[in-house]
Amino acid sequence: MPDWTSQRVTQQLSTFLWDQWTQLGLAGVSTRRDDWAIDPEALLLLGVRCADTDPRLFGETLDWLRCNGRLVSAKRLRNLARDDRSRRLADAALTWAGTHQASLQLWARGERDPWPTNRLESLTDLAVREPDPALASFGFLWPRVEPSGKSARVDAFRPVALAFRLRLIFGVGARAEAVRYLLTCARADSSVAAVARAAAFGKRNVADALAALAAAGVIEQSQAGREHRYRVDVDDWTGLLHTSADELPRAVDWVDLLPAVWQIRRWFADDEKTERSPYVRASEARVLVSQIRPALAAAGIALPADRDAHGQAYWSVFEGVLDAVFGFLDPTARRAAQTGDRGGAA
Repeated sequence: MPDWTSQRVTQQLSTFLWDQWTQLGLAGVSTRRDDWAIDPEALLLLGVRCADTDPRLFGETLDWLRCNGRLVSAKRLRNLARDDRSRRLADAALTWAGTHQASLQLWARGERDPWPTNRLESLTDLAVREPDPALASFGFLWPRVEPSGKSARVDAFRPVALAFRLRLIFGVGARAEAVRYLLTCARADSSVAAVARAAAFGKRNVADALAALAAAGVIEQSQAGREHRYRVDVDDWTGLLHTSADELPRAVDWVDLLPAVWQIRRWFADDEKTERSPYVRASEARVLVSQIRPALAAAGIALPADRDAHGQAYWSVFEGVLDAVFGFLDPTARRAAQTGDRGGAA
């Protein structure tokens, strides 16, 4: 019996989402205190894509968006949604929040007439007596969702919530995202292209934001050939943020990592519906890993060597990849496993 199954992937993904959202004010209990700066829109997009994995989590995520939407960038969320279905899911979540929170009503302006029920894509195995109109207006079948009212405002002083703290300072837009990247990326300086990729705004928009921040004297600009480079003086910023350099959260390339995690989840969902020989299954797993390897490497996830794994033997390598990915997403579990391994060896 393989160690990794569709059920286990779903459970691990649901645990990760709960742990991140509860640190950001969603109703729930988590002892996690992560030292990374989460990307709110990348996390939200993964959450709505995974609506079927945990219906209660999906409902509470919508309630969190209703409560904290003033600190969420609708434009950035849409920029991160790279296909039509993801864009419709993003717009459905924004529209739902806009219809249930007066201060976000501009988000609901795009609400369209619900699709005919027989054309809706079901997001759940739950019986649906009354489809939610906001989700149905974008082609999705889900039971009507009423706000639970359980979510709290984000505690912007938590390391994981650095994005929100910077948005409170700079507003929701490219400036806050540029500073977050420069503060946490651990590079001496960065190009406009590198910042724009992480910021998930247009390159011209980010270039203008960086130029304005440099003109204000809060970041430093230099030139390498024809290229502008930017950096921050961490000591200046830690003073402003009342923290120390050691306490700044670390950067993770969530913009590419979380879509890669979604691809893993989708691969297992598809695998569950098909009957493949162990050889074909292992071969298709290899194709998946080749597709997501750059994103995993950019996040700093070390993958097992696979040069000598051929045919069906690749499956054990694939499970090693999954161990690495989900161990990265849940470092507390990884440390516990390592401690257990050492204890057993002793």
